[in-house]
Amino acid sequence: LSWTDKNRFSFTTSEMRRFVAMATSSLGPIASNITRKLEEKLKPTAINLINDSSKHSGHYKKDGSAASDAGETHFRLQVVSDAFAGLGPVKRHQLVYGLLSEEFAAGLHALSMDLKTPSEADQKQ
Repeated sequence: LSWTDKNRFSFTTSEMRRFVAMATSSLGPIASNITRKLEEKLKPTAINLINDSSKHSGHYKKDGSAASDAGETHFRLQVVSDAFAGLGPVKRHQLVYGLLSEEFAAGLHALSMDLKTPSEADQKQ
């Protein structure tokens, strides 16, 4: 498990299973839900979630939503999963948006995504 700062974490599948309880306990409610849902449904080999909300505080005001109150409105997400095999970029994004519909309803405002299969991730290295 690699922590670079309080808003960014990255881990592989083996680390994920061992540390998921610890990792989600130190995250806010939106980040915890995102991580849990993606782990359960996509079985990722790698995941990286970065809370960029503080960078958007000037143009995105608190609106009383759960995400806004928790300071969790803007994220960058990187996921490597076999679940993306055979899906184009739009379908991959639609899949993740569908999994996180409750978080968007709770005030998640923006999610930048980089979604790859393991073979695509290997090619980029």
